[in-house]
Amino acid sequence: MSTLRPALAAPAFLVAALLAAAGTPQPTFAQPGNAQQEAETQIRHAFTLQHQRADDALEWMQNEMSPQGTIELQRATNTLVLRDRSSVLEHLLALLRDFDHPRRQIEFEIFILEASRRGSGDPRSELPAQLTDELGNWLAFTSYRLLGEGQFEATEGENVRYEIGTEFRLGFRVGTVLLDRRLKLYGVEIERSRSAVLDERVFNGHLNVWVGKPLVLALPYPGSDASGLVVAVTVRSPREDGLAAGD
Repeated sequence: MSTLRPALAAPAFLVAALLAAAGTPQPTFAQPGNAQQEAETQIRHAFTLQHQRADDALEWMQNEMSPQGTIELQRATNTLVLRDRSSVLEHLLALLRDFDHPRRQIEFEIFILEASRRGSGDPRSELPAQLTDELGNWLAFTSYRLLGEGQFEATEGENVRYEIGTEFRLGFRVGTVLLDRRLKLYGVEIERSRSAVLDERVFNGHLNVWVGKPLVLALPYPGSDASGLVVAVTVRSPREDGLAAGD
């Protein structure tokens, strides 16, 4: 007596082959692309600053982000909204926490000099030795005449107006000292008042200064290749802040 056995299911590869032969479309499974994976791993984080201005950190943060990262400034709440990969975001938040320190007092020392390529006099002896070295390293002038100097203190974020000597006025907003000891001065305006020319603006722009290192700015005199105006700015921070040069 013969026994009937149930038919075995056809192997999966045989079914697929039969479907392909019949022209039946086979199901496909999409693989997530790199862009999709990148978007899925990005994290959004809002950071509200308590001490410093968020817009002062904006450019710095943009330079530290990945190409796929984005940043949004919310001025009303002094907040930065960051979106980036988790590892990058951790780095950005660490930088922001250091950036958002209580505002520090900054010491400024400024010299304004008339420089010339004529003459052999060298009145640089009346200047600080570090500034004298900077002048010799970067400029080709042979003589200098002191027009004005000033020393004052200001706080991070403060707007400054200061008269230097009898002819010059200086104005800017103090930025925030960064981890690399760089300080940005915003909207620097240097004006000169003389009997023949009233309120001549000799410079207008932003400046990046490093704590403890003189910044030497050479400005040409109109119509003169042999003379110029030199503005030297040195900033220092109290040693207890750990920002003085050499710390």
